[in-house]
Amino acid sequence: MNILDCIVLALSILAVFAVGVLSGRRSRASASEGEFLMANKSLNKLQAGFSTAATDFGGSGMVGAIGYCYVVGMSGIWWNLTAAPAFLIVGFLFAKAFNRMDSATLPDYLGKRYSPAVKLLASVMHICSNVALLSSQFTIACAVLYTITGFSMTFCLIICLLLVICLTSGGLRSVVNTDAVLFVIIVVSLVVAVPIVLHAGGGLESIAARLPDGFLRVTELGFWTPFSWFLLCFIGYSTNQNYVQRMAAAETEDTARFGAIFSGCFYLIISVILGIIGVSAAVLMPGIEDSNAVFPELLLRFFPHGLIGLGVAGVFAATISTATSILHATTTLIVNDIWVPLRREKAVGVVRVSRAMVWVVALLSIGISMVSQNIINVIYISGLFYGACVFVPMVFGMKRSFANANGALASMLAALAVSLAWEYLPRFRPAVLEALPSNVVGILIGAIVLTAVSKLGASGSPRKTNHTQIEE
Repeated sequence: MNILDCIVLALSILAVFAVGVLSGRRSRASASEGEFLMANKSLNKLQAGFSTAATDFGGSGMVGAIGYCYVVGMSGIWWNLTAAPAFLIVGFLFAKAFNRMDSATLPDYLGKRYSPAVKLLASVMHICSNVALLSSQFTIACAVLYTITGFSMTFCLIICLLLVICLTSGGLRSVVNTDAVLFVIIVVSLVVAVPIVLHAGGGLESIAARLPDGFLRVTELGFWTPFSWFLLCFIGYSTNQNYVQRMAAAETEDTARFGAIFSGCFYLIISVILGIIGVSAAVLMPGIEDSNAVFPELLLRFFPHGLIGLGVAGVFAATISTATSILHATTTLIVNDIWVPLRREKAVGVVRVSRAMVWVVALLSIGISMVSQNIINVIYISGLFYGACVFVPMVFGMKRSFANANGALASMLAALAVSLAWEYLPRFRPAVLEALPSNVVGILIGAIVLTAVSKLGASGSPRKTNHTQIEE
């Protein structure tokens, strides 16, 4: 990077920082729990759409997906493409229901629908999952900074840590508004990248002619792998606080639905763009062992100065937007679902504790990022750990009155045990079912257990709550 690249990168970061600080003033001035955690349910369509898309499209969606397409070919686009139908389905099935939900978090809703034990288990599982996800974003951001600038990893970690904490400390409104700016940076950087790599490779036809047989086919991964990714996305968007919070905080039900549908349409386009960049890189730079280094190397070798800075800003935008969203969501879970119910006095305000938790969670995630390796695997397992276990109680709680607390608790524990065993102990899989992904098996077992235990009347009739108010 030369001085021009540094200026472009610095201006991008300063723009994001300025928006974050200005947006956070409202939260700091009011010191309101509703403003800090939920932006007082006032997100408009632009905020909901841009923020939801930027929240999900993190470092794995950009750097990880380009590297994956570099290794397996165009079929690697399924890592992002499966998000499109998942978002669209969630938008039509659940977005309005989440907006009507009288809870700040999904575990909080589950606690009202079932029992405090269900709420606590769901919250703890979600927090663990989010900490793992946040660590993957720090890993990508630091890897890119280290590759491009040569700064020490410690220095890169400090930069990422301080920026994410600063933007998150302003509350949800600050996170959402900076997401909008970061989304624009992401889109511009990737749109600019396509003509650069195609020109460097002599055009699309020249690149295609130099690729191995089948490298441009999208069927190389078969059926079950893309399906498991779709299911991972669908479950995640239906249960993860990062997305539920945006739908719940939207100013209207239609706005909540728009945010999910906009994100699905975004993924239809961006997945193809990333695939083109990845397979082009396979021709331009064969032999790179670390797939996470593909895009940074592409920037250094083929981008003109100035645009290198824009490319780095795009990677930073992707990782930071997701990191701030995950960090704020995790803070909300800790404070709203664990700290508030346990506190004996109200001398310490929720906003003050929330800002303290921002530091705690960020530092813990930084520690994990120092030892994490396979980004996609981290994301898949973290989704398996929480989403596959909570999805069934969430759907049954909204749609089926017979589901009760014991059934929900048993379902979550059974889904967790079976899905993890299916993933890590393949020798115990029945031969006829061994092709089934872990999250599919976990959901099926969870549904069976919840139905059986609830029907047996283990805890009597279901809790009388307002859950029927959020049915479609």
